[in-house]
Amino acid sequence: MKKYILLPLLLLTAAIAPETVSPEPEIYVAATPCDAVPRHLLAVPANLDCEMIKWRLTLRRDPRNLGRDDFKLQYTYGMTKPGTEGFMNDGFSKELSGKWVIAKNTSKLPGKQVFTLQPTNSQSNITLLQMSDRILHLLDTQGNLMIGNSGFSYTFNRQNANL
Repeated sequence: MKKYILLPLLLLTAAIAPETVSPEPEIYVAATPCDAVPRHLLAVPANLDCEMIKWRLTLRRDPRNLGRDDFKLQYTYGMTKPGTEGFMNDGFSKELSGKWVIAKNTSKLPGKQVFTLQPTNSQSNITLLQMSDRILHLLDTQGNLMIGNSGFSYTFNRQNANL
């Protein structure tokens, strides 16, 4: 008798479950130079002293509803604090969010797919090349790989990747 009561309750619970995006968002982190391209993409003031940008990119996918994929990009920029991984005066922290789309990589660059972040309140899209399941690389506005310097690269590493 308990089986007959429990089964309809389980089915009802599953049917009215709230709509959710992917339970496990993909999180990528990076520390990049504060050069002209990322300054433009992130609206970092040109007259501000800036050496480094720390990025934390969260990608969410909704496999049931194509086109409902969203992202959140948290970033901090400023002058590096010598002898630490941080910023002088804690830097400046900002956030972007919006939709993102995946396209097949049709260029001659190595990599699987191209991820395009489309921020809600920005004119500039941010484009990343998926090099592997764990690595994304920032592309410039012409679609070329960004080249870092002796201290930083433009590589984003997946934080929650199962090793």
